[in-house]
Amino acid sequence: MLFEELPKIIRESTILSQEDKRLLATIECIPTDMEIDRFRIDPSILELTNAFIGDESTRHIHLQEMAKQYLEEGNINAAWKVLLL
Repeated sequence: MLFEELPKIIRESTILSQEDKRLLATIECIPTDMEIDRFRIDPSILELTNAFIGDESTRHIHLQEMAKQYLEEGNINAAWKVLLL
């Protein structure tokens, strides 16, 4: 995937570093909707998304921070799933 093909929210993120964005661009195909839906019910994801119901901006910040953590662990696929929630 080309850097320019990354979703706008990722390209313009101030939380994700340029290196994080380059890592995200290395994926061959983004997770499917079904994979994302299965990921969505993980207890830690549910806790995070439920904590910020009604506050999209703060929720996106925390999701990007979680994605950054996954990237630091080398789990690009999980980082994508978090960012696509």
